[in-house]
Formats: sequence, structure tokens, C-alpha cells
Amino acid sequence: MNPLLRSTLSFAALLVLAAAASAADYVKLKGGKPVKGEAISFDEPTQTLNFKMEDGTTHGFKLDELDKRSVYLVNQSKVPKDDATKQIRLANLARDAELFAHALRHYGYAEQADPSRKPEIERERGTLRKLAAAYGMKKAQEATSKGDKAEAEKWLIKVVEKVPDEPQAKEAAAILEQTYASTRAEKEAKAQSKAGEQLKKDLQPGKKNYDDMVKKTQDGLTQKTTGSRSTSLWDSAVSDGQKALALLDKLVKKYPDPQTQETLGGYRVIVVNQVIEVHLHLASAYTTRSSYNDALAQVNKALALDPKNERALATRARVEQAAAERGWIW
Repeated sequence: MNPLLRSTLSFAALLVLAAAASAADYVKLKGGKPVKGEAISFDEPTQTLNFKMEDGTTHGFKLDELDKRSVYLVNQSKVPKDDATKQIRLANLARDAELFAHALRHYGYAEQADPSRKPEIERERGTLRKLAAAYGMKKAQEATSKGDKAEAEKWLIKVVEKVPDEPQAKEAAAILEQTYASTRAEKEAKAQSKAGEQLKKDLQPGKKNYDDMVKKTQDGLTQKTTGSRSTSLWDSAVSDGQKALALLDKLVKKYPDPQTQETLGGYRVIVVNQVIEVHLHLASAYTTRSSYNDALAQVNKALALDPKNERALATRARVEQAAAERGWIW
């Protein structure tokens, strides 16, 4: 095991013991199997965490056997926020466990606790950004190899938005330029496949609005940085989407027959989903700038279109956490 990681894990294991007498814990083995019980002692020379199982027996787990995420999650609430050294160690553990947002938060606590250590913390943040960018691209590549376009796009967008200054962001933007609009054109064509000639003619202005919205969304994502130029593009994209939805509302009244209503309903879902996506890109950009009220306003606009939208609900939770913790990546 890496010596730095071993020392970090040893520190984390010792923290488990601090609360062992008062709280039940669980750990997860590297293979993913959860083990419930209570940490009772830690043997430093052998790097063994002694754990009291639910059936009352005691089992010793080598730190090399444990999932790093579970060690972090068990211990993250037990480190004092005003202890810079421990917060840095905990941040490094979270970072190594690929819990990047958690790591960023702990680096923030460390800097607040001891501002004199900012240069050191900035170096650790730099490593965090590099690891996060590499992780995001790896996830995108894995999804692509499985033919999961939506999952791949999700990770490409994360890389572009969250770590825009890393080399992987340029790579991700180039991929999005090739795939983003075409993916949505496929969905749009499918939505119109059952439309009659007259309906297709009536839909043309809305189609142009939708296509413009998609193009502006893509352009905002593939800017060198998602700054004011991106937000301006996305604001304009939302306006295009609203025009498309207004046209659909008129066509719903014009075509009362069930088949056309179904076609228009399917088309509306595509437009609504794209408008929601744009609002969430804006929310992400505002969160990065620490403009949390503006970010929440964008999320609320997304939820007004679809109150049960899982992505919007998850984004709202992340924005609220970012507002409380003053920082995030993922």
C-alpha cells in the first residue's frame, strides 16, 4: 500500500475508535460486501481494525481489505473542522476514494482553520482537479464502450463544467461538438415520425426554435470556460425553448384528435427536457461562481416544468449543500 495512504487510513481507523463506544458503524470490504457492527480496537503494528460483528463475534479486518469510501464515510463527521492537519488528511482520503466533492469541502475547512497553509492546500486541490478530470473521462469512455450515449454525455458535461482548465475538458468539449446536436436530432426525428405533413409544416417554427436551443446549449458547453459567454448563450437558449413550448400549446388546441395529441405530447417532452437541461447548466455555472441564489432560481425554473425531475432535484440538493459548505466539484 502507498505509505501516504497507509498513514491516512491509520489515522482514519483511529478515528473510528473515538466513537466506537457510542455508535454502531459499518464497513464495506473492497469487493463491496457490507459488514455491520462496531469498531472496538485498532492494532497499529498489524494495521488491523478489530470489529464486533452483529452476532457478537469479533473479526479483525486488515486496512488493505476495506473499501476506502467506507472508511472515509464512517469517519468524516468525527474530524474537527478547526483541525487543518486532520482535515487535509481526511480530504486526501476522500480524494483517493474518488469522493471529489467531499475532498474539496475538507480542503475548504482546512484553509479556514489555518489560512497560512493555503499554498499547500492549493497544491492538493490541483491534484484533486487532475484526478477528478481523469475519473470523469474514464467514466465517459466506459459508458461509450457500452453504447450508453446518455451516460457518456453526462460525464463529458461534468468534465467540461467542473474542471474546465484541465486537458480532459478540451477533449470532452471536442467530443460534445461531434455528438451533442446529432443525439438530439435523432430524438426530435423520432418524435415527429408519426406526424402528418400538415402538422410537420406547423411544427417548423418550433423545430427551428428547438434546433437553435440545442445549438446554443452546445456552444455554451464547448466554450473554453463556462463563463459569461456560456451563460449568455444558455439564457438565449431558454428563450428559444419557451418559444417552442408556446407554439406547441397553440397546436394542442388546433389538433384535438388523440393521435396528434400524442405526437405533440411526445415532442413536448423532448423540448421540456432540453429546457430543463439548460436551466441546470446555468445552475451549475452560478454555483461555480458562488452565486447560490441565482443557481437555486434556475433549479426552481426547471422544477416548475417537471416537479419530479430527478436530475433537477439532485441539483437542488447539491446547490444547497454548496451554499452551506462553500464549494463543490461534482
